[in-house]
Amino acid sequence: MTSAIKDDDAVKTPKYFPPLLSKKFNITDVKQDALKWDKEWEAAIASSTAADILKEMSRFLGDSCFTPDTIKVQNTVAKILHRLFDEGHFDTIWLLLNVAEKKRHIHEGLKGACEARTLWGQDCRALCPEVTGGKGFVDFLARVLELSESSLQPAFLPNSWWEQASNLPNPWWTRHFVLSSVFSVVSDITNRSKGMKGVLYLMENTKGYVARALAQAKTTTRDKPLVRCENCTKTPEEIGQGVRFMVCSVCKAKLNFEIHYCSQSCQKQDWSLHKRACGKKPVSKGLSGTKGDSLWAFGDSNPTAEMLRNFDKEGRQLTSLRDIGVNPCKGKRTPAAERQAEMLEADRNVDYFLFTASGEAVRFVIDDPGAKMIFRINRGWVMTQVTSDTGVDAMGEYILKVMSGYPGLSRSIILKQLCEEHGEGTTEKIAWLEKKSREHGKSTFIEGWVKDSSPLFGDWSWLGLL
Repeated sequence: MTSAIKDDDAVKTPKYFPPLLSKKFNITDVKQDALKWDKEWEAAIASSTAADILKEMSRFLGDSCFTPDTIKVQNTVAKILHRLFDEGHFDTIWLLLNVAEKKRHIHEGLKGACEARTLWGQDCRALCPEVTGGKGFVDFLARVLELSESSLQPAFLPNSWWEQASNLPNPWWTRHFVLSSVFSVVSDITNRSKGMKGVLYLMENTKGYVARALAQAKTTTRDKPLVRCENCTKTPEEIGQGVRFMVCSVCKAKLNFEIHYCSQSCQKQDWSLHKRACGKKPVSKGLSGTKGDSLWAFGDSNPTAEMLRNFDKEGRQLTSLRDIGVNPCKGKRTPAAERQAEMLEADRNVDYFLFTASGEAVRFVIDDPGAKMIFRINRGWVMTQVTSDTGVDAMGEYILKVMSGYPGLSRSIILKQLCEEHGEGTTEKIAWLEKKSREHGKSTFIEGWVKDSSPLFGDWSWLGLL
């Protein structure tokens, strides 16, 4: 009787191990409810250390965790990612998607990875703790691509959580997650699904650099309000692991309104202020980024949001373009910039003051509503963030284009003034943007932005009604 020939090179299908981790954390099966499954996994990862997870999984780890297919999958993923990033503008499309759509594609990726022929089945979710939302997905894909191309061996994707215990290998599961989630996005693009239509319209009807700028702007926004202690103003992340925020029970019961405190000590310290409204009116301090902040979606470093927050603090309202003034500076302005700020606050109809060689002031006023708004937003960034380069190039380029030929002014006179106000490197920054504008066939960045964004916002004439 002959026996079957053993093929040592044949790829053996790995057997599934029982989902020990899923049972330990009482996690819903991914096939029953993917959203609930992922939410429960995020909570489990947040409440556990890498050592806890490793202890449960390590008993099954052997020397033959990987098969030749691991490298094949890795190479396939690298090729697909290359094409998507280089030719498909995947990063821009992803950033422009709304939060719900991002989460849907992430969950499709997680489900696909769990259904693949991996060693630990659904427990593989523990191998990818960094997948907790949508914003870091592009960076995650870029790291996968970089590691896949730099090694002929199975590439391990490092993260700080696993480094606490071990460099536990996770290439197979990671690659299947990437393939499943990316294919979900590509399918929506191909079929022009409901959640993708708005993004595709933007990509097809605006210049590439405008779409990328809008996509990058979205990365600075929040998906949901922050929770801050009403007394010390800190968030749970700022305080550290283990903290459990409390809410005022009276406001919650009577008003269904939440005032958060990180400790009983902070609640006691804030009582003298809070007791006036406690249980009577839904009043909070409107801390930056919280529900009480009407601009909670914008990050603390967003200069436009800060400018609007300052209107509220000063009791002012934004009712017209002239109200976009110059707010308190975060830092120390140069004497020349301080003079500019004082003059702009004194005469809010003026967009900028220029000075002739003899020192005579020239009032620069922009008639076009769209250009006026974009100019003033850039001006606000420049005048309130002295350590930031944002805005000075666009503002200077536009001034030079419009005012260089004005009697008593010239390019050199204007550049000298701007350097005195905003630093010696101002000339180089403006020259760089002028070069880029020429390459894009635009007169100036501000004029190009107004024109290219008109398919989304109209011709901007409505701003003239403000």
